[in-house]
Amino acid sequence: MDRAMLLGLLSLCTPLVQGIGFKQELKLELRPDLQPEYQPERTGPQAASAPSLDAAHKARTMSAQALQYFRGIDNLGGHTRPLLLMTLRSNEVVSIGGDFMPSEEFDSSGEERRQTQGEALPWGIGSPRAGDSAPVFQYSGMPTLDFPKSAIEYSLEAGGNLQSFSSARQDVKLITQVLENVTNGFFLDTNGGDGERPSNTLLLELTGWRGLITEPMIYTYADLWGKMRKAWIFLGCMSPHENATKIGFDIDGNIDERSGHRIHAYPINSFLAEMGGLTTVDFWNLKTGHYEAEVLNETLIKSGSNIEFGVILVSFDGRAAGLGDSPWVQFRSKDDTETLIWTIFATAGFSYIGGLDAYMTEDATPRLVYNDHVFVNPAYFTARNIPVPGAVKAAPPPRMAVPGNARSWQGFWDTWDEGLTPDQEVDAFVEYISKAKAAAAATEIVPYAHRVDPSHAP
Repeated sequence: MDRAMLLGLLSLCTPLVQGIGFKQELKLELRPDLQPEYQPERTGPQAASAPSLDAAHKARTMSAQALQYFRGIDNLGGHTRPLLLMTLRSNEVVSIGGDFMPSEEFDSSGEERRQTQGEALPWGIGSPRAGDSAPVFQYSGMPTLDFPKSAIEYSLEAGGNLQSFSSARQDVKLITQVLENVTNGFFLDTNGGDGERPSNTLLLELTGWRGLITEPMIYTYADLWGKMRKAWIFLGCMSPHENATKIGFDIDGNIDERSGHRIHAYPINSFLAEMGGLTTVDFWNLKTGHYEAEVLNETLIKSGSNIEFGVILVSFDGRAAGLGDSPWVQFRSKDDTETLIWTIFATAGFSYIGGLDAYMTEDATPRLVYNDHVFVNPAYFTARNIPVPGAVKAAPPPRMAVPGNARSWQGFWDTWDEGLTPDQEVDAFVEYISKAKAAAAATEIVPYAHRVDPSHAP
């Protein structure tokens, strides 16, 4: 090997000796609100100046530019908020120890894609790191609500079909038996899922209702956003007390303070203040992942007692042990939860009118139970001169094989009373839509810009 070739090989290996090679100078760029002059003084164990073993290892293997980057990370390691530590322009390339170095052909193909497809993500969906997506804007003290998509048509699996979107026709039962005299109202749907299947509020929305949907699970929220619901939507949940906080959820959407997925939570007053200071929620579909009693107590008895509620559909369950240290995650059986919820509703002046989403237990002697429970506020209805609903009847439970005493169950499903027949429900729903349209019709002549007040004529 001649001397010229040897020198060429050594020059190619120089970036590997340094540890990190930079095509252009790497700039350390901190978020504006986390520049050094704004940083609080670090105290306690994190303030020690002695380098860690990891830092010492870096010092032996990294170049000066790389050390500058890692020192920036170390200096900001005490902060829990997401940090944007390094910004690279599109023509800057960082390689770690000899990674792929793009050719000019590769770079030009990427530029072509950017010109045809655009650099940004689709409208409304953005990266939290870049701070360009309001619903998931993590740098804000209070993430903003995403506004209703009133000017964009729905994107539903059902297409343009008008049907029940609930798991057990809860929406139809509520409209035809409980809310038949309440049109174009405002709903609150907590932990509303993907906004369509299942949804207890979508059918209401299609008849003219508007509302707020909260959803704490990120991927489910993305599906919800894509439905283009005509409601406010929020990536988060309800607070169990009067202050803003963060709540942890497991993969199934149930509360778990040990979870790494912790999401913003706010009380009812904070949400309604953001939407113009509303003071009435006509229908609340309440499901929070096993801390419904705490949310109800805070909303109906404490800080949210100034808000008027009409009808509340609540589903709940017990809580297992070992979910964290907060009061709202401590162990509690389903029976104790039910007793607590009934006490809260009674204290707030609500009446229980029945259950929805019926099913049969698989006990030795099966029994009928309900997943959802309907409570109404008599004061809400009397203030509007509307008859107070006295009962609601559910769709029949799914059929199941009944062991042992099957003879006593003969005719159980055939004689089930669900209030109205299917034909009667259709007629009642058509009448409901007619009332909703009439209530939403303009009561004054629409003014036109070209009209001139004759009193100002010369």
